[in-house]
Amino acid sequence: MTSTTDDSPVIPSPTPPRAGFLDRLTERQVLLLVLLVGALLYLPFAGSYGLFDPWETHYGEVGRQMARRNDFISLYWPGSPLDGEQFWSKPVLSFWMMALSMKVFGIGGGGLAAGEFALSSRPEWALRLPFCLMALLALVGVYLPVSRFVSRRAGVLSALALATFPMFSLVARQAMTDMAFLGPMTLGLGLCALALFDDKDDELPRRHWRGFSWPHHSIYYTTVALLALTVLPQLVVNSIQLTWTLPLPWKRHITLPGVVSMMPYFIGFFLFLWFTARTRYKAPFYLHIASILCGLAMLAKGLAGLGLPVIVFLAYLLFTWNWRRLARAELLRSLPLAILACALVAVPWHHAMLARHGFPFWNELYGDNHWRRLVTGRHGDRGSFEYFLRELGYGLYPWIALAPSALAWVAMRAFGPRTAATPGVDKRRDILWFGAIWFVSGYALVSFSMTKFHHYILPALPGLAIAFGCFLDDVLTEKRGRLALLAVVAGAPLLALVAYDLTSAQKSAQRFLWLFSYDYINTPQGRPWPPDMDYARVLWIFAGLFTAAIALLAWQRVRAWAAIATFAVAAAFTYFLLDVYIRQAAAHWSQKPLIAQYYRERGSHEERLLAWQMYWRGENFYTQNEIYEGPASERTVFLGDKNAENLKEFVTKHPGKRMWFLIERSRLDSLKGILPESVRPSVKVVNENNNKFYLLTANL
Repeated sequence: MTSTTDDSPVIPSPTPPRAGFLDRLTERQVLLLVLLVGALLYLPFAGSYGLFDPWETHYGEVGRQMARRNDFISLYWPGSPLDGEQFWSKPVLSFWMMALSMKVFGIGGGGLAAGEFALSSRPEWALRLPFCLMALLALVGVYLPVSRFVSRRAGVLSALALATFPMFSLVARQAMTDMAFLGPMTLGLGLCALALFDDKDDELPRRHWRGFSWPHHSIYYTTVALLALTVLPQLVVNSIQLTWTLPLPWKRHITLPGVVSMMPYFIGFFLFLWFTARTRYKAPFYLHIASILCGLAMLAKGLAGLGLPVIVFLAYLLFTWNWRRLARAELLRSLPLAILACALVAVPWHHAMLARHGFPFWNELYGDNHWRRLVTGRHGDRGSFEYFLRELGYGLYPWIALAPSALAWVAMRAFGPRTAATPGVDKRRDILWFGAIWFVSGYALVSFSMTKFHHYILPALPGLAIAFGCFLDDVLTEKRGRLALLAVVAGAPLLALVAYDLTSAQKSAQRFLWLFSYDYINTPQGRPWPPDMDYARVLWIFAGLFTAAIALLAWQRVRAWAAIATFAVAAAFTYFLLDVYIRQAAAHWSQKPLIAQYYRERGSHEERLLAWQMYWRGENFYTQNEIYEGPASERTVFLGDKNAENLKEFVTKHPGKRMWFLIERSRLDSLKGILPESVRPSVKVVNENNNKFYLLTANL
């Protein structure tokens, strides 16, 4: 203690708490850090292995057809006698992304060299890159509301938890429609939370010009730019490529050019600009951007792109009865404009498809692939509410160890008393409610659907990631060592049970593949598993390391390092899944190596590749559909009715020529039985490395 000349004691000022690492960064820097971590997880080696059948190659061929035809309205998949030429089971966004990416990579036009798709890695990079970037949108959508209303650390922890969930990371590496839906939808819901919970109602600065004024703020310019980017290219393409024939009385009709059909949307676009220029607060612009993103999600997956955000939004307001939040900052007035923005993004393509193809398109997309899947069931599994519990165990490995304690903690916090004197605590409570309702709503919606696929639970995972991130932040902030011990006691047995289920048999590890593929529909017990792919020891090691890391959270002196170790283990496991496990599995689940060998070793283009009883789609994509194009008599796809007779007829028309065959391994003897006796001795297996397919040659 020191004293002054008047002997009065001076109490030393307390040392201010040292700012954490994240608090020393700007908001933009932390956001870039989240994006960088996500990019480092998903982008390396993304194009280093072949596309998985059936979804990546199926959707990839639809995107290739769009790029080749330069038709950005209709969707085509001409590749099999079992399907028509049209592809109407999914909306268009994923295929726009694929087609444009292929053009950027220089592989989207016609006149490409034969075998280019099989012999180059550019198709894999072109198809997967856009979906990896969409996954980054989801990370931002989780980070923004949690960092704003809980803490930056909680926001980063939530985003990193989501990034390292196996189901999320595996789908992020797949060229399929789900991440094109989840990325925009998650960011849209995150922005809805900002609009709903932010109490900063300061008016935006304005700029004036000749009696007209508008908000002079980056969020206004971002809204306008995003709407222009997502709407105007559609309207221009539809105006050029579309004609609309309308029936008139007395068997007459009128044909309208596309620009006339698109005129209401041009008008709607300028009306949106006019009315949003009069908006005075920031919150409505969060809502407008969210509605644009939901429109994109609808173009990726249909009605769920808008339906799930609306369900989560309304469920939160109903459960918390917090309707007064809509009365602030012009939010209620902005709802009609938000609906308009969503319609401007999502409706023009549907309008163009109806004008070109009529109601058969609508009936297949929404009648068959929406309503029938939801209510009566379609191709896929069946199940009830418990169906996805098992898939959550695999999809959250090893994070499943935190699930019991984190969910129990969220329930206690969310139902705790609201204290007006501590608004920060209430905001944290609001975010916990929001995350919990997000998870429960997503889980309930897919459980209600009669058709079940394992990856349907994916939209519920961001809400669960919010719970995990806030739980870990509370452990670190409040120094709750007992809470960490509770997590180990409650979660370690559950993690051990899931690990045992994944390692009880060598082929059990393919359940990770089933998080994005649907082999389990045709082979419920699993396909034959390559004997050299045994991951039991690795899975147990990661389970043990993760359990040890969360146990160390109970020790105050090393708690920060334990949190880092927890995420390091999760990140290492993500690297193992994406860059070891998947790349090894691709040698057996992708046809690329076999078709590449055919193109490398064939003597000339007259040595054709014959795909017999193949309906895995890779045979179409990697041959650039060479096997199905041209006159019907020269097509080398033999499937469906009279496939054996048609194969025999083709063989008799090409005597003395060397041909290549792509078949499932189980069909080898059947194929030999179809071929003439003089040909059978020449049948030779030239590639048997794939445990499902053979590549053969024969001299006809």
